[in-house]
Amino acid sequence: MTTFLEVDDEFKRVLGYLSNDDMLDDQVIQRMISALNAAEIYVQGAVGQEKTGFYQSEKILPLYKLACFAIAANWFNHPSTAVSSTTAKAIIGQLRGSYDESEVSDDGSIAKS
Repeated sequence: MTTFLEVDDEFKRVLGYLSNDDMLDDQVIQRMISALNAAEIYVQGAVGQEKTGFYQSEKILPLYKLACFAIAANWFNHPSTAVSSTTAKAIIGQLRGSYDESEVSDDGSIAKS
């Protein structure tokens, strides 16, 4: 599985941090990275992994990020009791449908099969 999302200002804001927040030490950043990587692996495992470029395509990336951010934020904030949110489960279902119906071309565009 390939993880490509990064802990950027957008993800930090999802977790309630500003980009230059004094609370952002190396340990907190590492927890963010771990939660986001795990969320990506979870989503890709739930949807599918064989179609290269599927998650980076223009139509899919916003939903993929939303699902990964929702799961990662939940795991980051509640590490011992977290499960996938209802929102993330609904988005994963939608991504599965798109994944099953799509073919990814060499230029990264997605065509319905």
